[in-house]
Amino acid sequence: MVCDSGGWDMPSISAARPMCPTSATTRKHSTQRSRLPARSCFISSSLCQMPLQSLGHMGFPFPTVNESLQEPQDGTLTMLDPLARRTHRRTLVLGVVAALSLSSCGALQDDGARSAADDLARGLHSEDVSGLAFSNGTGEEVQTELERVLRTTGGIEPDVTVTGTEVEGDTARAELSWRWDLPATDEDWTYTTDVDLIRADGGWRSTWQPSVVEPGLNGNEGLRIRTVQPQRGEILGADDVPLAMSQPVHRVGLDLRKVPAAQRSDAATALAKAVDIDAGTYRKAVSQASDDAWVEAVTLREEDFRALDAAQMKKIPGMQATEDTRVLGRSKGFAAETIGSVVEATAEDLENSDGALTRGAWIGRGGLQQEHEASLRGAPGVVVDRVGTNPDGSLEPGQVHQLVAHAPRAGEDLHTTLDATLQEAAQRALEDVDSPSSVVLVRPSDGAVLAVANGAGSKGYPTATLGQYAPGSTFKIATSLAMLRKGDTPDTTVDCPHTYAAEGTSVANFSGYPQQFEGRVPLRQAIAHSCNTAFAAQHGRVSQQNLAEAAESLGVGVDMTPGIPVFSGSIPSEEPAGEHVAAMFGQGRTLVSPFGMARFVASVQAGKLVQPTLLAGDEGAGSESAGDDEADDAAAAPAPRVPLTAGESSGLHTLMREVVASGHLEDLGSLSPDTAVGKTGTAEYGNEDPPRTHSWVIAGHEDLAAAVFVEDGNLGSITGTPIMLDVLRAAQGS
Repeated sequence: MVCDSGGWDMPSISAARPMCPTSATTRKHSTQRSRLPARSCFISSSLCQMPLQSLGHMGFPFPTVNESLQEPQDGTLTMLDPLARRTHRRTLVLGVVAALSLSSCGALQDDGARSAADDLARGLHSEDVSGLAFSNGTGEEVQTELERVLRTTGGIEPDVTVTGTEVEGDTARAELSWRWDLPATDEDWTYTTDVDLIRADGGWRSTWQPSVVEPGLNGNEGLRIRTVQPQRGEILGADDVPLAMSQPVHRVGLDLRKVPAAQRSDAATALAKAVDIDAGTYRKAVSQASDDAWVEAVTLREEDFRALDAAQMKKIPGMQATEDTRVLGRSKGFAAETIGSVVEATAEDLENSDGALTRGAWIGRGGLQQEHEASLRGAPGVVVDRVGTNPDGSLEPGQVHQLVAHAPRAGEDLHTTLDATLQEAAQRALEDVDSPSSVVLVRPSDGAVLAVANGAGSKGYPTATLGQYAPGSTFKIATSLAMLRKGDTPDTTVDCPHTYAAEGTSVANFSGYPQQFEGRVPLRQAIAHSCNTAFAAQHGRVSQQNLAEAAESLGVGVDMTPGIPVFSGSIPSEEPAGEHVAAMFGQGRTLVSPFGMARFVASVQAGKLVQPTLLAGDEGAGSESAGDDEADDAAAAPAPRVPLTAGESSGLHTLMREVVASGHLEDLGSLSPDTAVGKTGTAEYGNEDPPRTHSWVIAGHEDLAAAVFVEDGNLGSITGTPIMLDVLRAAQGS
C-alpha cells in the first residue's frame, strides 16, 4: 500500500507484500489497485497500535457489516476488486483494515532502506561514495570503481534522486532517477536504474554494480561524454575567394618520454632554434612539464614545415611532428589583423562564456574572427558512449556503444568585400617599411573595403584601424572645405608667408618649400604645395567649430560599423587659440586613423559621407548602389552635423587634382586614365629636436580611394608616394 498526493494506493487483497509509503513516485505494483482519499494519507505509526474499531472515530468512515461498498464518493473508501461484491463483508472489512495497519507498520520498519538509498543518490551526485556501506565491498573499493566508470564524463555532476523503493523482508530495491545536464544541448539525458539493498548488521547496505550508474553497464565498462566541435565557417573575400579556412598543419614539439632528463634543456634549445622561437621560453615550458608530457613548440603550415632542415630535426632527441588542421589565412600574414586568428579557448574563455563554450572549443581572437564569432563558430554537438575501460583509465579499443548523440551545427561562412589581389599588393608595398605602417583601400561607390594592410613594423597591432595619429597636411582638405563654406573657391587668393605667428604659436613651411609659391597665391596652389602658413592664417575666419563641422562632413569623429572595430577620429569643437591655429593644418589635438582617412578621401570622391563596410551585401550607407534596406541603414547611420554637398565635393576634387597636376603627387599622373587626386601630409610628433614625423598620402583614382601611412617617415611625398603608386598600379591590373 502506497500513499501519494492522490491518496492511498492499495493493492488488491491477493497482494503478497506491502509497499512502503516513502516516495511520491514509485514503481508500479503488478496487482490490481484501489484508491483511498488523499486526506487519509496522514496515517502514522499510531495505527499499528490502535484497535480497529477506533479508526472510524479518526474520520475514516469504514463500512459496517450491513453496508454495501459503493462506487467512489468524496470521503469514502472504495474497493473495486470483484471480492467487494461478495457477501462476506465483515471478513473483507477486517482484511482491509488489517492490510492498512500492517503496511503502515512495515513502512516504518523499512524507512532505513529508503534512507540508505537516499544516501547513495547523494553520493552518486557528488561522485563520492567512499563513506557509505556496501554489501559487496568497502566504500573505498566502490569509490575506485565509480571513478573508473565516470572518469571520461568530463566532470559533469549528474542529478540523482530516489523515485521509489520496494522492500521484502531483508532485501529491498530502489529506483534511481538520473539526469545529466549535457554540454552543447538544451536537452537533458535522463533515465532510471535499479539498486539492490540488503539488511545486515542492523542497517541497510547497497549492492554495487556498474549498472547502478547506467542500465547497460557491466564488467569493465564506463561512460564517456564528449563534445563534437563544429566545422567553423570560412571567411570569403570578393568573388567568394577563400581568405581564412581549415588547412593542414604540423604541430612540432618534444615527447619527453623519449628524452633523458639530462638532455631536455639542450633538446629544447635545439628545437627552438630550428623552428625560430624563443629558446628561453620553450626551455622553461619543457622544464615545468611532467616526464611523460608532449610539449608543443610551434604549429607550422605545410610549406613552412617542409622548409625545415629534416636532417637537423631528426637529430633532436624526442622531436615529434603531428599532422593536424587549423583555420588559417590564405597565406602567412594575410590580412592578419583584419581577419584575426582562431585559437583554442582558455579556461578563462570557458568561464566567461556562460556555457556557450565547451572544453576543446576553438574561438576567434581579433578581427573578423572575433567580431563574428557566434555565426562563424556554429554550435558543438555531444555524444555519450558506453566504453570499455582499463584500470589505468585508458579506453579499450573497439568497445564503444553510442547511447546519445546530438550533432553539431556547422558555422556559417562570412562573405566579405576584401579583394585578395589588392590585399596582397598592399602588403607587398609595405614589405620594406620597418616602422608601423598601413594601407587601406575603399571603393567610394558602395563603401566596400578592398584592402586593410599593416606592415611588419606594426608587430601585430592593427595600425590601419585602431591607430590614432595627427593627420598633418592631409587635414588641409577639411580646412579647405571650411573655407569653401565661407565663400572661397579654388582660385581664391590667400597669403602664404614664409613664417606666421599668432596666439603664441609660430608656424613655418617645411624646409625646401618653393619660394615661387610663397606670397599671394591661389588656394589651389597653396594646397598643391602644402603651404602651412596660408592655412594657419585662416584661424580668424574659420572657427574651431567650423573646422570640426567640416571634418565631420568627411567622417572624422563620425562613428562607423564596417564589421570590425575602427577608430573614426576625433576633433574638439572648442580649442584654446594656440591649439586652434595648429589644428588648421593638421596638428594640435585632432586624431585620425588610416582607415578613417581612406573614408575621408572616398567621401570627397562620392560627394557624400561614405559608410565603409567589410561585409559583402552590406553596401555602404548612403551609396548610390544601396537598395531600400541599405537606404534605411543610411538613415540610421551616424551623420555629420553639416552634410557634404555635391558642390563642395566638386571644389575639393579640384583642389586635390591640383596636387597631382602640379604639386607633390605628380607621380600619380602616370596612372591611366590620368584622373588621380590626392594630398600628402607630414605630422610632427614627440619631443625630439628635430621632431619625428608621420608620413601620409591620401589619394583617389577612378572608383578607388586609398590611404597610406608610415608612423616614422620623411615627408609624405617622399615616403608615402612610392607606396601609393605601387598600390594604385596594382589596382589597375586587378
